[in-house]
Amino acid sequence: MRIISGTYKRRSIISPKDMSIRPTTDRQRESLFNILANMNSIINANVLDLYAGTGALGIEAFSRGAQSVVFIDNSRKAIRLIRNNLKLLQIEHSINVIQCDILKSLACLKDKVFDLILMDPPYHHSCIFKTLCNIVEQQCIDQNTIIIAEHAANEIIHLPENIKQIDTRQYGNTRFSFFQAIISF
Repeated sequence: MRIISGTYKRRSIISPKDMSIRPTTDRQRESLFNILANMNSIINANVLDLYAGTGALGIEAFSRGAQSVVFIDNSRKAIRLIRNNLKLLQIEHSINVIQCDILKSLACLKDKVFDLILMDPPYHHSCIFKTLCNIVEQQCIDQNTIIIAEHAANEIIHLPENIKQIDTRQYGNTRFSFFQAIISF
């Protein structure tokens, strides 16, 4: 697994030895970040990487000019993997890594508003609706925040009333759905 573009272009990061963590493929990540670059959504952005897994999405954002990245995952194994990848790239002191149960609460994000939120929850676990509700409840978005959820292409996504879908892109069995808040908080 490698970083596609930016400061850490072509640098390898550690991928999981088993499939307990399902990383976004290089090709899918490249497509997603090309879309985000065209939307001018990365440079100087404050990024939140939920269900961060290997940290590949957040690291890619940081490599491409994001100002800050917060990684959150519930798994100790994932948190260890993210920290090892940050250490490998020598950016472990620049980035915040938090272990918490995203589906219970995002209170760990008190008083933070993000420009870009990337989420890659486990497929077929219906996590996206509850996660979006927690994001709204924590008020860590505004009308300009772009939220992207990676999910199985056949998964139906239900949205909270104050979130709207603005785009969707499909790559094989994977879909990226793009959301924004309807009202400012």
